[in-house]
Amino acid sequence: MEQDEAVWRRRRRWTYAVFTLGLMVFVARFGIPTDRIGLAALATGFLSIGLLGKGWRAWGQMLLDWLPFQAVLLVYDYSRGFASPYSAEQMAARDYPTHDVHNALGLPLQVQPPIDFDQWLANLLTIGTTPTQWLQTHLHPGPVDGTAIPWFAVLVSLVYCSHYLVTPVTAVVLWIRDRREYRQWMSMVVTLAVAGLATYVLLPTAPPWLASMQDDLTGPPVLRLTSEGFDQVGLNMVGSALALGQHLVNPVAAMPSLHVGFATLTAAYWWPRVRYPYRPLLLLYPLAMMFTLAYGGEHYVLDELAGVVYALVIVAFWRNRFARTQAQVERSGNPSTPSSPVFTAST
Repeated sequence: MEQDEAVWRRRRRWTYAVFTLGLMVFVARFGIPTDRIGLAALATGFLSIGLLGKGWRAWGQMLLDWLPFQAVLLVYDYSRGFASPYSAEQMAARDYPTHDVHNALGLPLQVQPPIDFDQWLANLLTIGTTPTQWLQTHLHPGPVDGTAIPWFAVLVSLVYCSHYLVTPVTAVVLWIRDRREYRQWMSMVVTLAVAGLATYVLLPTAPPWLASMQDDLTGPPVLRLTSEGFDQVGLNMVGSALALGQHLVNPVAAMPSLHVGFATLTAAYWWPRVRYPYRPLLLLYPLAMMFTLAYGGEHYVLDELAGVVYALVIVAFWRNRFARTQAQVERSGNPSTPSSPVFTAST
């Protein structure tokens, strides 16, 4: 029996090596995968390697844990595109008017309210223009044509891209460590996604780059800079064939910023799970995301603050829910214990 396990251990290690090499080749040739289907395939593929030799039942349990959550998030992705107030022809032509625009529910596109808030904030900070305009004026040396890329552009692009990677990587880590914590994390992720989608439908909002392009945001023009760093080093972000259409695109899904929301969710989730001296480091991630999105022209500060609030409310709700459930279990006389790690050090 021990001999068989040693054989499977070697096979898993070799398969992990091939998996890692293949992923590196893919990223170098095509870019960093960011679509839901591709990332789910990578996650389940990685976990499947660790389950080699452990039987079909273990593999089936992994799929039962992953597929329901991934199905809900995939529906969210496509519903986000359908929430767009623009027609398929406008989306294909990248023609995004901002006046007299309504979505399928007849709700108007919001353009001026976030501008007013950010200009109020600018007056409070005595910086003159909105934070996005101020950052781009002072930190970006020229046009987006490859000739004036600042030194930190790669960091900006990496932070922006991390939005697509941190959530599934956290899910993989938690599933390996404790499936109960994995389910808690995914419950928060799905709730935040659904709350964001509901707001996109009820409150479609133009981002800074679009308001500037349509001359609704006066002053210095706002550029989209979040992918500039990848252009500098020859990388890009790539989606699946499904994501190449317009189904997942909604240029006015700005309120709230789910990039900031998920960064805040990640920091808040891990906050009680790391030692106290390291907790302040967790704050760097949502702060870096907020800087990236404001500097990159993707979101107003108002959108970002809304993302923070959404995440903190959802974390508080689920923590209270989990605590009450645990208390009920303990009162029943059958206290639950963390599930055993799926993988061991010998994997």
